[in-house]
Amino acid sequence: MYNLYKEYLEYFDLLDNQILLRSRDRKLEEANKKYENLINETKESIIKYSQLKFHEDISSSINTLSKYQIFDLLDHLYDFKEFEELKKHLQNLKILIF
Repeated sequence: MYNLYKEYLEYFDLLDNQILLRSRDRKLEEANKKYENLINETKESIIKYSQLKFHEDISSSINTLSKYQIFDLLDHLYDFKEFEELKKHLQNLKILIF
């Protein structure tokens, strides 16, 4: 009887672990989707800002940047007075866009 009880507990532990793993995976997927949406919104904001301020379209260049480069660019975006400064910054990020 004890062995049956022990197997029963082990089975429920296994089920609990599977449920926890599924829940964790689902939460990770949701977080990744939110992060990707944030990055896409950031890209769109950078593109709109550059079009408004400099009358230049950098959308093709923005799409080649990594996530970290996008956030780095966003940190400095409002410091640029001229489009040439923005181009130089992008080139310093090792992206040759022009």
